[in-house]
Amino acid sequence: MKKLGRREWKKVSGYHRQGTVENAFFRYKSIIGDRLRARHPKSQRVEVVVACNALNKMFDLGQPVSKAIAS
Repeated sequence: MKKLGRREWKKVSGYHRQGTVENAFFRYKSIIGDRLRARHPKSQRVEVVVACNALNKMFDLGQPVSKAIAS
């Protein structure tokens, strides 16, 4: 870390991924809830997939549309 500097070390080591994952779990738990409702493991799997697809759709809808400006 001392050789590369803090910012470059985070990029090289993948340290920033932890924050990304924690943010994803926070988003999931705050919107979907912190427990599964289904009892059977196969049903739980489907429940999680549906919830993740819903979150991904919401995320896509909330993204700004960027366009290049002609110079």
